[in-house]
This record gives sequence, structure tokens and C-alpha cells, in this order.
Amino acid sequence: MTMPSLGGISQAQLRELLNEMGQPAYRAEQIRLHAWRGSALGFGKMENLPARLRTQLHSRLSWSSLQPVDSTVADRGLTEKLLLRATDGQEVEAVMIRHEGSPASRPRRTVCVSSQVGCAIGCSFCATGQLGLRRNLEAGEITDQVLEAARRWGASGLGQPTNVVYMGMGEPLQNYSAVVSSIRLLQEWGVAPRRVVVSTSGLVPEIDRLAAEGLPVRLAISLHATSDEVRDRLVPLNRRYPIEDLLAAGLRFTARTGRRVSLEYVLIAGVNDSSQDAEGLRRLAAQLHGHVNLIPMNKIPGSQLAAPPLDRCRAFAAMVGPRATMRISRGDRATAACGQLRAAMEADRRRLERTALRLAASSP
Repeated sequence: MTMPSLGGISQAQLRELLNEMGQPAYRAEQIRLHAWRGSALGFGKMENLPARLRTQLHSRLSWSSLQPVDSTVADRGLTEKLLLRATDGQEVEAVMIRHEGSPASRPRRTVCVSSQVGCAIGCSFCATGQLGLRRNLEAGEITDQVLEAARRWGASGLGQPTNVVYMGMGEPLQNYSAVVSSIRLLQEWGVAPRRVVVSTSGLVPEIDRLAAEGLPVRLAISLHATSDEVRDRLVPLNRRYPIEDLLAAGLRFTARTGRRVSLEYVLIAGVNDSSQDAEGLRRLAAQLHGHVNLIPMNKIPGSQLAAPPLDRCRAFAAMVGPRATMRISRGDRATAACGQLRAAMEADRRRLERTALRLAASSP
């Protein structure tokens, strides 16, 4: 049986475990501060804890359910992609994004987390969808992505995560219970739900369920089209929950939570980037009273789909109006957006395997 990770248990559960070990409750706060601030890289490195307790912790808890496999830095060090391996060998991605702030905004440290290994939705423009769904992540595996980022930033003196977005691999609301549990766990670590964004491709019943949780998270709807005909092709889930039903669920979410709903719109040349699409998106955003994030499509090897030229993207944003912001994917520049890093690593492994087979076949 796999041991739970430190990030996968609540503070109350940690105190209970310490009580079983004959340790005072205040040790829980010491342990969590070490893990969150990057001042230790394992239980054995927590030198202000008794040696016996460190040994006990090592035998009862894992430091993390995920181990770093690869990382790459982009944007002058502001973006770092992580490839993380679970105990069963499956790999997921997380992206660490720092915003330096401005006179009008505070600095932010955002972690983009995965909720599944792969994805079952099958969006035609997403690299993760090409993997299919391997399995759901456990709540602790989601939380441990944020803790890994916290330790890296903390050890570098940059501070801890301020924001978390569920926009990595997978459809968060298809892994509903684990995602909600991870949000509650992260709240104990210091990430307020108001600083959490949950993205969904359109699971209407789960949107209503999330609205009733009492968690003031923000919701981002991955729209990507302004007509059901086009969205049926881009996001197959639309055949079950068409645009009208999806926007109605977004309005109910805002009414219940008081939190703004945003629209995510990946721009694809010749598919959803016409002036008619821009006008339709402007109307839908006004209907939802929401903001629009326009994202030029990330490159996917082997796909005929591509982003429009940058000037076309800017013109589209201008037509949508002040509700729209164009977001150049920083994860894409780090080859970590929407499953790109994992797909690239798998492609490298397959090439190595083919090379090894060829060498074996040619050897005497």
C-alpha cells in the first residue's frame, strides 16, 4: 500500500499522526513550514526536529507523491515547466509562472496544475487529448504539484505560490472529488480559494455542483467557438452540453458565488477567427458579463491546425472589444502547455527505443 504524502493529508490528520507518535501538536506547523518555504528537501533535513521523529515520519509519510523528471526555464526565468512522475510511473506537467507586478498590480506566483494523466475530452487542438485518459490524479498528487513549486521558489528566496489555476493536463471537473479536496488542502497551506481558477470544457452538472461547494473559486469556461456547429468539432463534449446550456450554467455559477466567470478562447486559423466569430464572442461575453482570454493555438506536432498570424490575433481581439485580453501562452514557450512536455518526452523515449531495436537487429 502506498504511503500518503505530506501534501495529501490535512493539518488535522498530521496532528493526529503526530499524536500517535507521542509528539506535541505544534510539530505539525514546524513540518509544514519546512515543506512550504523550501527550507528542507525531506524529513531527514528538518534539523529542528528530533532525529527519532524524522525517522518516524519517513516510515509513515512520503515527502511527495511526485518526483521531478525534467524542468525547463523560459521567459528570462519567469516561467518554469516541470515534468513530474508519480509512484506508478505516470507523468504529469505543472507550470510555474511568475508575474513581476506593476504599479497597478501585485507580483504573483501562479502554479498551473494538472488534474488527470491525459484527458478524455478529446479537444482537437490539445496535445493532452491525443494521449487519451490514463487515470485521475489523487488530491495529494494535485497538491504536491503546488508544493514542489513552493519549495523551488522558497529555496530561491522568491516566496511561495499566491495563485493556482487548474488548467494543466486533464478536465478538472471529470475528477471532481479530488479537485475539490485539493482546493481545500491548498487552503490550509495558504492558497485562498479566491486565488484559485478552475477551468472546464463544459460539464454543466459539475459546474452547478461546484457553485454549491461554498468555495469562492473562479470558473473559466473553455469555449473556443461561438456556434454549436464549430464547437461540436473542436470540443466533442458540446454535443452533450451545447453553448446555450453552458452559458446558463456560468450565469448560475456567478449568481450563486458572486465570482466572475471568464471565457477561454483558443484562436485557430480558418476555424474560429473570422470577424463573425469575433462579433459572436463579443455578444456571448456580454451575456455572461465575463472576461475573454484569447489564446493563439499552441503548436501540436502532426496537426494541420495552427494559430492565426499575430496581427490577425490582435485584430480579432480589437473586434471583441475591451472584455478581451490576448494571452500568449508562456507555457507554450516552455514547451509545457497542454501536454506538450509529456508528449515530447514520450516521443524522445520512443525514438530511443527504436534506435535500440535497430542497433540490436544490426549487431552480429
